[in-house]
Amino acid sequence: MSREGARREKAGPTGGTPIWVWVVYGLGILAGVVVVGSALFTAGAFLATDDASATVTLSARGIVLWGGLIVLAIGTWLVRRRRARR
Repeated sequence: MSREGARREKAGPTGGTPIWVWVVYGLGILAGVVVVGSALFTAGAFLATDDASATVTLSARGIVLWGGLIVLAIGTWLVRRRRARR
């Protein structure tokens, strides 16, 4: 047996962060950008107009979708952080 063959070890799992975690984090960040961007755009529209009758209409589906993605990302982060402490 050669020395090179003796040095080789079985390739095991790398132990890195799973791809699904990065997908959840990415969706959560995207949702946060959408929510903050929408709020800033709405605030800018209110400040730029003198129309006192301007109103804001919120979509329940939008709140559930974007808010749910944010909560899912934060929850994933907290669970992984708590498990890492053990």
